[in-house]
Amino acid sequence: MPLVPNITSYIPFDGKIFFIASCNSIEIMIVERVKELSSFGEIFAGDKIEGKIVNKIRKFFNKCDETKVIPIPVLNYSESHEIFGKNKIENSEYLPYSPSADIEGKLTYSLDECKDSILGVKIENLFDIPRYYIKAEERDCEAIVFFTDKRRKFVIKSDPLLNIFPTSPPKIPGIIIPESEKNKIEDKLSIKASVTIKESTGYIIECIKNSKNDKKVYITTHHDHWFKGEHDNLLSVSLLPELKSEKYELHLISFTAEEAGALGYQSFSWSYGSRKYFELQKKGLNKDIILNINLDNIDPCNLKIKAVSSISSVFEKYFNNSIVYEPEIYSDGYTFIKNGIPSVTLEGYYKEYHSIDDEIIPSEEVCISSIILSINKILNDENIEQIRYDMLKSELMQFMSITQAPMRTYLLNILDNLNNKEIYENLLKLYGGILPRDGLAIVKLFHKLVGIKYEKPVYIEGKPALKISSNDKLYLHSIAKEFEDEYMNRLYEISKKFL
Repeated sequence: MPLVPNITSYIPFDGKIFFIASCNSIEIMIVERVKELSSFGEIFAGDKIEGKIVNKIRKFFNKCDETKVIPIPVLNYSESHEIFGKNKIENSEYLPYSPSADIEGKLTYSLDECKDSILGVKIENLFDIPRYYIKAEERDCEAIVFFTDKRRKFVIKSDPLLNIFPTSPPKIPGIIIPESEKNKIEDKLSIKASVTIKESTGYIIECIKNSKNDKKVYITTHHDHWFKGEHDNLLSVSLLPELKSEKYELHLISFTAEEAGALGYQSFSWSYGSRKYFELQKKGLNKDIILNINLDNIDPCNLKIKAVSSISSVFEKYFNNSIVYEPEIYSDGYTFIKNGIPSVTLEGYYKEYHSIDDEIIPSEEVCISSIILSINKILNDENIEQIRYDMLKSELMQFMSITQAPMRTYLLNILDNLNNKEIYENLLKLYGGILPRDGLAIVKLFHKLVGIKYEKPVYIEGKPALKISSNDKLYLHSIAKEFEDEYMNRLYEISKKFL
């Protein structure tokens, strides 16, 4: 019996009404893919089971002209643990990369009293974990327990944050316990954990769909995930086979080690797989790549988009109300920006982020169809190649208002030649991350100079990263001078052929 087409009206992100005529076959197929992938369970980069999920993804890529599986070295983590209060706590999470432990100690909720005790902290936001963890390490706490609404997972890390350089391994255990389990605790906790940390191999899978046009668009996702990981990020992986273009060569990639896996315990722990991918490719990879579209933690009916300000206006046609013109640092698209390639990340503020309840539900299917429809229209629009140099010019001029001469002289030379693509790509590489005291990391052009003007302490991304905690004017002036010299050298190299 044939399926009867289902006509659905749907108001997507730009407020225009779309009419989707289908048998819901695409949506059902995608959801089936998601469920098939999530049945493998949690995937930590370098696990034995990662090879199985990559083989499954490879079968989804049956319409590719070329498929490559690229092995990379990763830092794998596995553990078993038992935690007791007055009873065994069944739903606890022992956070990567916590060390092995055999601890019995008093539980305190005071940072000032946690030396040789276990600190308990209630948190509303997982991104608060690194700050509390570092404070607990500094105060010689025996361990730190984060009380949350449910089982969640997050990588713990040592100072300095935003470090793309080997960082000291975490010294004390970090544990998540749901608030519902708190009644099993009195004033003591017993923690026993056996941990294995080893170098292993993770796998990147890349599907290439050829075109008569040499220009390339890279569409990226990641398959490592916590718990079932259906929004973060198996839905994105499952969308890739539905994407197509008549105008551009497509590279559809699922990265390993986006969540964890960075060698040397780098505190810039996310998107290691994509960083390694660029390291391993031959020089000239950037040639002819016009755009990266990164898909990560998509909330289909509450889509948010983060992008470099100079991204093509074609995205506004379909996603206007959802775009934030600031790059996303916590995902693989950021790696493309740091390599001079404009990037846009499709994501969402999904409430079950990194939790046991990250599952796709049937009511999201229509929204999934709308996303596919919009992306495919963008991939077949020649305006995708447009760079809005005027947007970047505004960003540069805003920065010029807070900087000193002679750097302004260098920037004026850049502004005069800003519509040159080579200059544009080199400027993208000068974006970087700043992590202020009580907020999320943000991305700014000339981030080192911008960062030292923030309330202290502040972390400034680098290799190594820098933590600035003093407001001493002479100290900050000296640092600013070093940063200005570094940037002027970079700007001179960018602009010397036009001087």
